Amino acid sequence: MELSTERLKIIPLTLHQFKLLLDGIGEMEKELKLSTSNECLDGDTQEAMEGLYQEAVKNREKYIWYTNWQIILKSENKAIGSACFMKCPDENGEVEIGYGINSTYQNNGYMTEAARAICEWAISQLDVSLIIAETEKDNIASHKVLQKCGMEKYKETGEGIWWRIKAVD
Repeated sequence: MELSTERLKIIPLTLHQFKLLLDGIGEMEKELKLSTSNECLDGDTQEAMEGLYQEAVKNREKYIWYTNWQIILKSENKAIGSACFMKCPDENGEVEIGYGINSTYQNNGYMTEAARAICEWAISQLDVSLIIAETEKDNIASHKVLQKCGMEKYKETGEGIWWRIKAVD
């Protein structure tokens, strides 16, 4: 499966590709025949992705909800960021999205383009009725991404701001 936008390809990694990502982004890039990004996962992201990978292995039939989705800039054939769901939709049809874009590619609308495509895909799934996301209070760029994807702010905590978009009935 692959999602495509004007400038991007968004690919949910197979379990094998996800493992390669965790072993080093370069190995995953070789497998996907991508240009080298010279990026690496920071410690927090590595830890979070390892947890998601373990869940993907345990839930192979629903791994798509646990895997990493690579965001590839078509013009460079390069991975410039990624997104993921935090788990499969719960009993209420709620799923949480997370994402990040390499600093070199920020402020070009790529993350908005990718997040919009991923949210459209998720909301089209029969078991999804609500997509949520959490941002840090001072992450204005991420607030703008979610607003441009049609999300609305619905809760604020000491740590962050929560956003949501509901499926159209």
